[in-house]
Amino acid sequence: APVDVDRVLISHAHEDHVAGITAVRAPLVGVHHDDLVGVRSLDGLMTVYGIGDRPDGQRHAEEWRATVAAEFHFRGVPSATGFGDGDVFDLGGVSVTVMHLPGHTRGHSAFIIEPDGVAFVGDIDLSSFGPYYGDHWSDLDDFVDSIARVRDLDAAHYVTFHHKGVVTGRAEFVRQLDAFAAVIGRRDERLLELLSERPMSLAALVDEGLIYRPGGRPPMFGDAVEQRSIEMHLGRLVRDGAVGSCGDGTYLAS
Repeated sequence: APVDVDRVLISHAHEDHVAGITAVRAPLVGVHHDDLVGVRSLDGLMTVYGIGDRPDGQRHAEEWRATVAAEFHFRGVPSATGFGDGDVFDLGGVSVTVMHLPGHTRGHSAFIIEPDGVAFVGDIDLSSFGPYYGDHWSDLDDFVDSIARVRDLDAAHYVTFHHKGVVTGRAEFVRQLDAFAAVIGRRDERLLELLSERPMSLAALVDEGLIYRPGGRPPMFGDAVEQRSIEMHLGRLVRDGAVGSCGDGTYLAS
C-alpha cells in the first residue's frame, strides 16, 4: 500500500525522478513551474522528451511511452503544483530552498536543505558521461549557465541523483563539477575535428556520434538525443564563428 507523506518535491520531469510517486500518497506534490506539465500527465512527460524526427521516431516515441508507463509506473499527478526559484518550504526546524538550474530540463532544480547544509543538485550528476541536454526541453546554453551558478553554491554536502551520491566539501564538489563541465568542451573539439576534415551534414554527424560511444546509443531515444545535442553544439559553434554553413545543408570548420 502507498505510504502516507505530507509533501513530495520533484527536481525535474524525467521518468526516473517520478517513478516512486505511486509508492506514496501525498496531498502536496511540487515541481518547478517550467516542468509542471511533465508531472501532471504522461502526455506532458512525452512532450518534455520530444523524441525526434529521425526514421522510426514515432514508433520509438510510442515504445518509450509504453516503457515509462510499464517500468516506471508513471501515470501523472494532475494535482501537482509549481514552485519557483528561491521558494522556501518550511518543514518545521528544517527548510528546503529551491535553486532553479535549467538545461537538463527547463525546470530542473536543486534543493538546499538547512540547517544541515545539504544541497541536492539532481542531475548535475558529476558523471564521466557529462551533462545531458538531449531532450526537446533541454538547452545547452542554460546548462552552462546553471553549472556556473551552482559552482558558487557553498554547502557542506552535495548530493547527486546518479553515480556520485554524496560529495563532501565545496572544494571537492568544484573539482568534480569542473571535470563534469569539461565534457562539453571535449564534445565541441570532437565536432570541430570532424568538420575540419570535410563538410558534413547534421545526419552524417549524428551517424558519426558525439554524445554516445560507438555502439552504445540507447534504443528508442538515443538517436533523438544525439541529434538534438549536436544541433545545439553546431548552433553555438556557428554563432561563435568556429563553424560555417556551406549552404547545401552541410557544415565546415572555419
